[in-house]
This record gives sequence, structure tokens and C-alpha cells, in this order.
Amino acid sequence: MSNKKEKIAIVSRGFWPESPAIGEALLLLSEILVEDKQSLVITQVGKNFLNKLQKEKRGRGVTFSTLPALTDSSSNIVFRILELLLFTGFTFTSLLYHRPDKVYVATNPPIFTPLAVRWYCELFGKDYVYHLQDIHPEITSIVTGKRNVITRLISSIDNKTVKKASTIITLTEQMKSYLTKRASSKLPIKLLNNPSVKAASLTSDDTHDRIKGFVYCGNAGRLQRIPLLIEAIQSYINNGGSLPFVFAGGGVYSSEIEQLAIRFENVTYLGVLPANEASELLRQYSFGLMPIDDEVTKYAFPSKSSSYVFAGCQIVAICGKGTSVAEWVDTNKLGYVAEPNVESLVSLFHELEKDPLPELNVSPDMLEELTPQYHATSLKEILLQVN
Repeated sequence: MSNKKEKIAIVSRGFWPESPAIGEALLLLSEILVEDKQSLVITQVGKNFLNKLQKEKRGRGVTFSTLPALTDSSSNIVFRILELLLFTGFTFTSLLYHRPDKVYVATNPPIFTPLAVRWYCELFGKDYVYHLQDIHPEITSIVTGKRNVITRLISSIDNKTVKKASTIITLTEQMKSYLTKRASSKLPIKLLNNPSVKAASLTSDDTHDRIKGFVYCGNAGRLQRIPLLIEAIQSYINNGGSLPFVFAGGGVYSSEIEQLAIRFENVTYLGVLPANEASELLRQYSFGLMPIDDEVTKYAFPSKSSSYVFAGCQIVAICGKGTSVAEWVDTNKLGYVAEPNVESLVSLFHELEKDPLPELNVSPDMLEELTPQYHATSLKEILLQVN
């Protein structure tokens, strides 16, 4: 009888240390698996990745198959697409070489890398778990405003990859419902929240130490209603509002936010911050701004949500009342929901300025569920349940 350990592969371009939330969780997963399995990670890495692992004493016993990162978010879109295809080819080659028994694959990058995993698993009769942290190409179609024969073809490819998976993981009931409708069949879907950036535990004094003001930490992109937020902040300040607004992160609207900060004394733009500094920033302010396009909530959930909650910010969600984001905030009593228009936002800003600082009201169980350790343990349980 063979004593060979089962080999499980983890495929994700986002990994530790560049991706401090999900990347940390996936590194933890690889370390947990290696206790009684063979653990393989296929990813893209920055400079000195192996030296960083050694320095932090991480990843012991894990096999890493890595491709150097060649572009970043500011790179030309053509080069980004070419790198995506290169990583897809690298993933397929690595799977053929290492021959894992099971594969976990995330939507980073989307569509084609999961397709490579599906091809490998179909060829060799293996199982894979498909983690849809967002649903493509639907999100891309919202950004571009276009849906054509190419996007329909890509959607068809991804739909088949979803249907062939042994288990699917996604974030919300709304995303689960959409995937089921798209597949026109019942799917083995499990729900799992995104993890937060690793941070210190909250204390009872956190509320009293906070600055009464608003923080936005994350991508200032086309799906985040940034023009609406800027207009509302301008109106609030011009009508006598005095609470501070602090922004951190990059994105297509970063220059507009920078101009807003130049014009108004109580607006600050800090640019892109390291993960530990961003986490500390969230702990300094009382309200976390979370604007999101309503249509996007069918296909994704704001990644900053977990970090806001874990840092103890009261969330100010800017979206329609019927969305999964609004339901999540209201159900868990995590803050406020403002309809996505200037009048509602300005009214809420003034209301919060007059009201006393809210008490932190996050249950220990919820905080535990947002940690990278909980995420990694949950992924391990899902993987081990796959036959």
C-alpha cells in the first residue's frame, strides 16, 4: 500500500507579501496543508521572495513554483494582458510537472488561469476548488460599458469552468444566486468572507481614541462612485461641514482626490500606503467610506469591507438599499447606508457630525471569521472534503 501523501496545489497570482489579506491567508493555508499533505503554491512574486520567506521563517516544507512579476497596476494594459496569458501558460506547465491531486484556484487572474486548471484536471481526472472572489467578465463589462460576442464567449468559458468544479466558493448570497442562474443548474457553492489584513485586536478604548471623521482606504476606481463622493464632500464642506476626510490608495480617480485635498483643508490624500500603515490609519478614524456601484454587487463585494470591520470603523456604505452590501451592513449593525446621491450623503455627513461617536459593536465571532487564520482553516476543510 502506498504511503505517498496527497499533493494539493494553490494557484493564485495574489500572494504573500504583496497581497497582505488573501495572500497571507493562502500562505497560512499552504503551511497548514504541509502538516499531513504535500503543499504546492503556484504564484507570481516580487523581488527576493525566497529571502523574505526565509527571513520571516515562513513556508517551511511548501513547494513554490513562482513566476517573477513583470508588471504592476500602472503598466500598459497590453502588457498586463500578455502577463496574464504568460501566467496561465506557466500555471498549466507547473501543474503538468508537479501533478497535484487537487487544485485550489482563485480569480486572480480571472478566466484563463482557472481554465488552465480545468484543462489539467480534466486531462488527469483530478478535482479542483474554484474560488470566485469576483465574477468575470461581467465586472469588466460594467467598466467598459460593452457586452459583445467576445465577452459572451469568455463568460461561456468561465461558466463551464464553474460547472466542472468540485466545489465553488464565493462571497455573498447575491453572487451565489447569479452564478446559479448563469449556470442554469444547482451548484455546490460555499460562502466565505474575504479576510482582513492581519492586525492587532481591538480594545474597548478604541472608540474613545478615534478621530471623528471619515477614511477611505482602497482603490479609487471606476466602480467606487468616486465622482459622486467628491461632489458630496464638496457640498458638505461648502455648507459648513467640518469633519475631516482622509483618502489612501491609488486608482484612476487619485488625481481628482488629490485636487480635492488641495482645495479643502479638511481633506487629506496620502497616496498608496503599505498594508500595515493602511491598517493603522483605519484604526484612527471613526467612519469608513465604502461606495460601490449597485450593479457590481451582483458580481463582487468590496474587499475593504473586512479591513474596515476588523479595524473597528463604522461603515458608511454608499449604495442602493436592495444590494448585498446594504443588507450586510444593516443585518450586522456595522454602520450606515446612504442612497447613492449627493443629497443623501450630505445629509448623513451632517447627521454624523452632530451625533456622538458610535460605540464599537462588532462581535468577537465576526472578528474571528475575518482573520487570515480562519480563512485558511476554512479553505483547508473545504479542500479536504473534496473526494
